[in-house]
Amino acid sequence: MVCSSRVDDDFELLTAWRAGDERAGNTLFRRHFRALFRFFSTKIDGAVDDLVQETMLACVKGRDRFRHDALFKTYLMRVARNRLFSYYKSRERDFDPMHSSAIDGGASPSSAMVGDEDRMRLLAALRRIPLEFQVTLELYYWEGLKGPELARVLDISDHTVRSRLSRARSQLRAALAVLSQTTVADLDTIERDGDFDAWAVQLGTGE
Repeated sequence: MVCSSRVDDDFELLTAWRAGDERAGNTLFRRHFRALFRFFSTKIDGAVDDLVQETMLACVKGRDRFRHDALFKTYLMRVARNRLFSYYKSRERDFDPMHSSAIDGGASPSSAMVGDEDRMRLLAALRRIPLEFQVTLELYYWEGLKGPELARVLDISDHTVRSRLSRARSQLRAALAVLSQTTVADLDTIERDGDFDAWAVQLGTGE
């Protein structure tokens, strides 16, 4: 058994966990619980804790199938994305994340996790765009995944990432405009003023 107190690398913790080191598993779970909870709670209502645990267990089971040159966060978020899509497809067989939104899958239009009106509008807009685009924007802004790492999570080519982000922003701009009933709610303006990043950080930290 590997002693988790001497292991800092996430993949080493995962390997130790597979070997039976429960302390390694607990350490890994604590490190990434917040990111996984945020990932699921913005897209579904209820069952979040279950999906977080299922994702971590799926990471253990599928460890040998993942490329060793990628970041652990990339591996983790790819597993989380797959689990999220499976969750919705189990509820609606025809659910298509490229065309169906979280609301289409049964999520509420907004969430109680944020109280500020502007932030509620942003989250409500995200839940109205196709789920794959919501995932793309959140991984990019909240988890800091760029270029090749984001491409791996989304299972697309590196050169497709930029166009995917552009399409996702356009979808979000349109949703924000509908909700705000004004042209001021534009993602370009939000990004320039830093409000979008501040909102993302606040959602992540709970401050």
